[in-house]
Amino acid sequence: MTSTTTESGSTTAILDWLATQPSSDLAEEAIQFRRQLDLLATPGIAPTQFHRCIELFYGRALRAGSEVKPRLTESGLPLDRKLHTTTRQIVEAMCTVAGGFLQVVGHVRSGAIRSQSRLIETLASRGLRMLSEAWEIAGLSGGMHVAELWPLSVSLISAAGDEQTPAEASGESAQFAFKRLVALGTLQLERFSQSEIGWICDYLNRIATLLALELKSPSAPDNGWYWIAAVGEDGPQSVTRRPPPTGQQLVFASPAALAKRVTEHLARLEAGQQPFELNLPRIAVGVQPLSLLQRLRDEWTIPIKREQPRRKTQYSVQVCCGIPGIWEIMRGNKPLDGSIQEWQVINESPGGFSILHVAGVAAGLSAGTAIALRRDDEQPWSICVVRWIRSENPSQIELGLQIVSTGSTPVTVGFRGARERPSKMVKALVLPAMPALRHHPAILAPTGTYTSRRFSLVSDLDRIYIAQGRLLSLDMQTANIELFQFEIDPYPI
Repeated sequence: MTSTTTESGSTTAILDWLATQPSSDLAEEAIQFRRQLDLLATPGIAPTQFHRCIELFYGRALRAGSEVKPRLTESGLPLDRKLHTTTRQIVEAMCTVAGGFLQVVGHVRSGAIRSQSRLIETLASRGLRMLSEAWEIAGLSGGMHVAELWPLSVSLISAAGDEQTPAEASGESAQFAFKRLVALGTLQLERFSQSEIGWICDYLNRIATLLALELKSPSAPDNGWYWIAAVGEDGPQSVTRRPPPTGQQLVFASPAALAKRVTEHLARLEAGQQPFELNLPRIAVGVQPLSLLQRLRDEWTIPIKREQPRRKTQYSVQVCCGIPGIWEIMRGNKPLDGSIQEWQVINESPGGFSILHVAGVAAGLSAGTAIALRRDDEQPWSICVVRWIRSENPSQIELGLQIVSTGSTPVTVGFRGARERPSKMVKALVLPAMPALRHHPAILAPTGTYTSRRFSLVSDLDRIYIAQGRLLSLDMQTANIELFQFEIDPYPI
């Protein structure tokens, strides 16, 4: 009798809260969400009541996720402490809800909840949808650690089995939800800006079903396969980097068909078709679909594997972020207060560095940003591009840098445009030719600068120098910068 009273009181309080409108204060909503989930963990709650609550928590979690995503995209990294705490609470709540769906699956199998047609499939699908949302939000926040997500995902997809659902229901199936999660997990999200992550997730809603999935070891796995274990906290692991372990429950996946579809979209875009004609996601600020698709194709075709050895080290460096700030210091102008900050190099290789934030305010950073770095005032500046960014807590941020040049020359460039819309001159950096990287000089400029094959170049450091350049190749394009090789046109127009 006492147990019944406790059960009734617990679920009544939870259901009363779930019946209220979500708080307009997302931070308060996340706190209350966590508290109510803790109440749901009270022993003695009837399986049917538990199932009812988890279904209601599912809808509430989706709403919280839809609210926090645009805030994360707009905030840049690292997050402020309040937003970081709120985001972590939402991610943890989503994982708890996913675990709740797995618990309900157990109740169905034990007979505590009456089985219905495709009930376990639906439960697994919603649990996997929660995990996919949690992984996306964690990526937008800078890669916060999400414990138990991957083993839980394997348990859910295994519970659903390999039942094939009708094509019209694929967007709601456990298979589709798991494929979307795994496809996202095969990418190193720290290599993409927050806007790009949002675009990728929208793109996967259209193509994730193409991912090849095997609940048993493939008969002839090639180097494009990944595996996920039912134990441990690691996401999808490429067979080229880590051979699959023996004696464990594993799920295998191959993104080869995703890479093929991306290649088809690239070919049609390069042929002149518009993104909307291919049913691609809407173009967001800071997203270059052609460049982003090329990077997706590369990652899904050949998993990234480190080619140069890293050496652990520790020393302080001066860092200047962004082309405008680098342009000023390369001209010898006095830097603005706070534009040069102290960071710590924690490892290095011949091609780059990994640096950790030490002092000052590092805000608004994202993958693809230009960075200038030097050890002290006597050393030349190394020009780098941020290849990845991690920020597991608001007081720390780590960047992976790729060196693109030692030294640079500040210039302004303007590409030829239509007569009615002439191109404006923008600040850029000329990088010298480097035999190991490129045979010609290059220009590092803000994304969107390159619009045609010919451009004007102006330098006024020591004397006025004006030339016409001819673009040879676009070597790199991110949400923030583009880098292209050029030559001085011997026959200017």
